[in-house]
Amino acid sequence: MRRHLVLNEEWLTGWAAQVEAAVVRALRDVVSTYPFEAGDHSVGSPSSAAELAALHGRMPWVPDELFALYRFVGPLSLPDITNGYFLHPPDSVIGNLYHDDGRADRIGEPFAEDVDIVVFGSNGGGDLYALATTDGGPVYRLQEAVYEVGIYHGTERGITVVGEDLRDFLEEFLAAVEAFADDGSITDL
Repeated sequence: MRRHLVLNEEWLTGWAAQVEAAVVRALRDVVSTYPFEAGDHSVGSPSSAAELAALHGRMPWVPDELFALYRFVGPLSLPDITNGYFLHPPDSVIGNLYHDDGRADRIGEPFAEDVDIVVFGSNGGGDLYALATTDGGPVYRLQEAVYEVGIYHGTERGITVVGEDLRDFLEEFLAAVEAFADDGSITDL
């Protein structure tokens, strides 16, 4: 198992610059060959102090790693990269929370115990990306999961771990964007 590595400003801004460079290449070399006009793509801007305060006030259990991502990078919208990748802005994260009492959403089945999560991203295929609320916790892909009263239910195929922690997920995310920029390859993230 890999040691949990904290996400800091230097690592996150370097990561964002690499994603942005790969997106520029992908739009130039791959998407420009498609028979449609590319959508608007954005990497960041960092979330404002007000947005971070609103997120912390409504969801104080959100892991420090996710706050760092919002503080130094912000949301991403890459609609034409693979099938589309999106890291949601803080107001969307807050707006998607089921509970009004400040509790986290959860993953139920197929897990023996419920796992508290925060959904922070998605792809163009309808899959959601959720981070466990424990610092250094895994990132899950929720595919074909049923959402009822703040709990996602699914199958072992539908709810899978796609990152040991947020940094691992972001590294996989970057690799998927770079692979697409290289030759149009679509990586299952």
